[in-house]
Amino acid sequence: MGNNYMKFGIIGVNPESKLATKEELIDLLNKHRGILTKVILDYLNSLIELEFSVVRTNINKEEREILSELELYKKIATYNIYHRALQLLEQQKYPLDIDNNERLEISMQVENRKVELFSFDYQERISLRKDIPDEYKCMRIGTISLYRSLQNQDIREKEINRILRKLESLYASHNPYPHRYSVVGGPDFYWERQHKERIEKLEDKLAELDSKRELTEVDKKEIELTNDIHQLLLTDYGLTNEDFEERKMTKFTSAEMDRMNKTLVKKLPNLIVVDQIHYL
Repeated sequence: MGNNYMKFGIIGVNPESKLATKEELIDLLNKHRGILTKVILDYLNSLIELEFSVVRTNINKEEREILSELELYKKIATYNIYHRALQLLEQQKYPLDIDNNERLEISMQVENRKVELFSFDYQERISLRKDIPDEYKCMRIGTISLYRSLQNQDIREKEINRILRKLESLYASHNPYPHRYSVVGGPDFYWERQHKERIEKLEDKLAELDSKRELTEVDKKEIELTNDIHQLLLTDYGLTNEDFEERKMTKFTSAEMDRMNKTLVKKLPNLIVVDQIHYL
């Protein structure tokens, strides 16, 4: 597999990666013989050999929940997710860009547009504000993100109407702070600047949405390619679109949310699979 990294242009492998090698995992698995059942040992060995994805339900719910509390399982699951994604996608005919500076990110160029296809955030991040005992082991495997683009004229029209209402409100707004000629800056100046920036940002977004009433060839290619890769990964994971549910947002967040992007989630023990949908 190493020779193929140059083919896809892997960028800066992170030396601080928590990813174990295959040899390390086999050695660790051998140390658990006599502790784990043969069925579970065979299952874990199959994950190391990349015979199938750890996301698949090849063991029952109770067994998965028990295993998910073991650091052994976390290391093997992380290795499996990471290398199966590379193994699966490197077989495709598309030229891909692979970035592993902070997490595994796989994308491609469609004309002059960068299109995300897959990411796996497997790095441990523990808040420095908390007192974490030395013996604490985080069992979080990570977050898998899948990406796809879709056309939805109804959603686009609703987003256009939302932005128009927001712009109408902003156009009618007046600076609540009195102008002070003798003061450089001040709240009135900052209000005007922020007000102008918000309007310009929404006007740009409105122009972009309006331009998508007719999809370009690049848009169509993005939709086709992202959905091909998305379905390939879903099949590998043994999942369907119906397995995901919409991420719950707070009332305030939902009111300000960009309708052109939707996040769906599938939760597994110590692992989350996210479906990121971008509407054109």
